[in-house]
Amino acid sequence: MKPGVASRILNSSWVIASVSGCLLLASVQSAQAQDVTDADDANVPMTDLMVNLPEAELDAFAREYLHQSARSPGEPRAPAPKQAVTTPTQLDIKEVILGRAAWLAEINSQADVALANNNWPLAELRLAQALAEYPDAHASRLRLAALLYGRGALGQTRAVLQQGIELAPEHADLRLTLARLLAEQQRFAAALQQLNEARPTFADNLDYYSLQAEVARRSGQCQQAIETYRQLLTHTRVGAWWLGMGLCQRELGEEYGAAFMQARASADLGSASQQFVEQQLKQLQQREQDGKAQTY
Repeated sequence: MKPGVASRILNSSWVIASVSGCLLLASVQSAQAQDVTDADDANVPMTDLMVNLPEAELDAFAREYLHQSARSPGEPRAPAPKQAVTTPTQLDIKEVILGRAAWLAEINSQADVALANNNWPLAELRLAQALAEYPDAHASRLRLAALLYGRGALGQTRAVLQQGIELAPEHADLRLTLARLLAEQQRFAAALQQLNEARPTFADNLDYYSLQAEVARRSGQCQQAIETYRQLLTHTRVGAWWLGMGLCQRELGEEYGAAFMQARASADLGSASQQFVEQQLKQLQQREQDGKAQTY
């Protein structure tokens, strides 16, 4: 700093002190009249000047203030530094419209929260809103059907599923869910009708065709059931399928012992079914022995 400037700074009798992170400028003695005039022109208080700015900006503010106080007579004053003032501006509001996937994800998330809080009515409402906006949101439709079924609203469950099937006749999961509901109500022919009206890929829909074979057997369509069971068994060996095919063969008067023996050898057959198969095989064996005895 130039000596002349330093002399004027010292003669101005100002002291800079740091108080709690802010800069305090305090007058220690009366300033000359010219200094008072200069300070008033700059709109800077003479005492207890507290600038509520970050530390780096405080330092800059102090240097600028001292520079102005030490200027030569007649030298134009630089504009006093001012604290940033936020002025109201026009609020620009833009509507954000979620896309289909994001909106459905949000609605399903709200349904999840409602279920977590045991608020089933709100969860059903959110999923119903999803279907009102996007009737082809079949994942949400299946969730709503499950909630309705869970509280025993079977009529509403059927209606929700049938509406979906009308929109997407080839949707396997909608048909499978409705057929299961009908089968539980002992409406096997109606369940079979639902499943017969679509032909999803066999290998990817074994549950679909397993139920189709079962309701076909229970509704007296044993020939269709046997054909379906045979197709199923080419993909995997399931004891219940062997048993179902054996029952249909017995109903039609065909040889069923081989199917029952395959069922007995299956590890996945339940204990009650195992006992039934054992009983049937013993009866079959007894009849064969009785037949041989009569022949002799």
